Amino acid sequence: MNPAQPQMVDAPKPATNGFGVTSDEINQLFNITPSPSLQNRIILFLVGLFLTPITLAGALFGYTQAYLRFMKPLAEYPLLYPLRPIVKFAMVVWAILGWFVLFGLLFVLWFVASLMGMQGYAFLVFMSFNLFFSLVVFFIFRRWQIGVNNELIEGNRFGTARFARPDELNPYRQGPGIYIGGGFVFKDKGHILTVAGTRGGKGTNLIIPNLLGLGGYTGSWVVIDPKGENAAITARYQRESGRQVVILNPWGLLEDHIGEAESYNPLDILADTSSIHLVDDAHMIAEMLVPVERDDKNRFFTDTARSVVTGLIMQIATTQEGDDRTLTTLWRWARLAGDDWDELIARMRLNNDPVNGEIIRNAGNEIVKLMEAGEETFGSILSSVLQATDFLKSPSLQKALRSGYDPATLSEGDTALYIIIPADKLQSHARWLRLMATTTLRAVVRNPNKRVTFLLDEFAALGYLPEIETALSTYAGFEITIWPILQSLIQLQGLYGENWETFTANTAIRQFFTINDNFTANYVSAAIGQTSHVITTRNWFGVQDANANQRPLVTPDEVRRGSAENIFAFLGGNPPTTFSKRAYYKIPEILNRADDNPYY
Repeated sequence: MNPAQPQMVDAPKPATNGFGVTSDEINQLFNITPSPSLQNRIILFLVGLFLTPITLAGALFGYTQAYLRFMKPLAEYPLLYPLRPIVKFAMVVWAILGWFVLFGLLFVLWFVASLMGMQGYAFLVFMSFNLFFSLVVFFIFRRWQIGVNNELIEGNRFGTARFARPDELNPYRQGPGIYIGGGFVFKDKGHILTVAGTRGGKGTNLIIPNLLGLGGYTGSWVVIDPKGENAAITARYQRESGRQVVILNPWGLLEDHIGEAESYNPLDILADTSSIHLVDDAHMIAEMLVPVERDDKNRFFTDTARSVVTGLIMQIATTQEGDDRTLTTLWRWARLAGDDWDELIARMRLNNDPVNGEIIRNAGNEIVKLMEAGEETFGSILSSVLQATDFLKSPSLQKALRSGYDPATLSEGDTALYIIIPADKLQSHARWLRLMATTTLRAVVRNPNKRVTFLLDEFAALGYLPEIETALSTYAGFEITIWPILQSLIQLQGLYGENWETFTANTAIRQFFTINDNFTANYVSAAIGQTSHVITTRNWFGVQDANANQRPLVTPDEVRRGSAENIFAFLGGNPPTTFSKRAYYKIPEILNRADDNPYY
């Protein structure tokens, strides 16, 4: 043997008997795995054998009654295990009732036996009777059990969609939090999506009840308020409840009902010119003015125009002060001509800001190169800049864009900010709405503290907002709740293309009512899911045969008809639920908090 080669030691072999079988194998062969269901069946059979089949029949009848009422609705199989307390109670009660029947039967048997003189074989007859009828009772129960099992199996064949049980919704019955209708409250971190058709009552059923404190919400509100209706009804209560009420109302809509408006300068987010975030924030503001459009055929010109606006905004932030440090200056600069324009670009190329000067100087150089590329190219770019800033010419809007309110205070959790715009300006001045929503959102993200909810009514008017898309996936951890409200999912798909389902995937609460379009109705029906419609034939044993076919739990047509008076809601990961709409003026506990609606 080679001494360098390791010696192989055979592992000891287990002892075997004459059949070559080990003791462990024998133990495993005769080892009986405990079966609680089998144990219960044995106990029941012994009950029938020694305590008469009537006792057994009573216990099993009690089991079937309890099963049909408490277990079958939960799609549980009748396996005799586990036995809930109510099931045990039903079995005992019906077994006791069986004893009363037994005593009556024994009295009759005793009377008959005494007449016939039967004595010697009484016990044998008694046990034989019990054995036979116990088997009969078990046979009948087994046939019933098999029938119910088949019905449940068929019921799961094509889908198990159902509505939420009351106990599954218990976490949403207590606040404080955001009122989501139906007496439910959302108190966790996360976002909300509401889709309600025109004149569907989204204000009266959801927005106004929240602003009147129905859910007990304790954070700040940022409310886009077309027409100023919400502010007119709820601002007084918000003040009385201790919140600072801020009204951004450049056009003075319903001023007699709402009160004096304040100003807010979106460029105040650029106050710290030493920040390395300055260029990103300036680009974000430029993106609100020159939005990213889907299927933009002039992408080069709009992207370049956005870059030019970014450079001009950074020049304003680093060189201007007071009322000149506003978007009004951007509107003026974009309209400079000749030597005045050349002088502005020259100043940009000489910007000596210690942190962001290089970026601004290069922006000036890029503008010069674009000008040298030809009048047609630069003319198209400048045309995009002029178009994007044209809305800033409004004197009332210029006044409202001065420095005033600081949105960083929203994080203190005691502010209600109403952003009011006339309905006829939703399209023409959507850029102002975009600026208000995104810059306040960015200010809150920079200073996270207490919860802030952005209630974005008429969300589609804001256009495509990358900031909101990001917020839905990441900002819940910043104590921010985004609540977009739309008229249909078609609007969402039109704005966000293939990414529209980001909104449905990243919102904890989804609500749909007054649905009038097929696209949204089909989505809601599909989201609720498919169920198995079971058709059964029965005999006196119970279910004899069961066959299932597939159908939506709620068809699109049922969604359209049902959503006229009801809200279809998805609360967290629970099955869907529905509840009736209830306007704020029908809720006694908040009715005295509301002011009159100036539009009615």
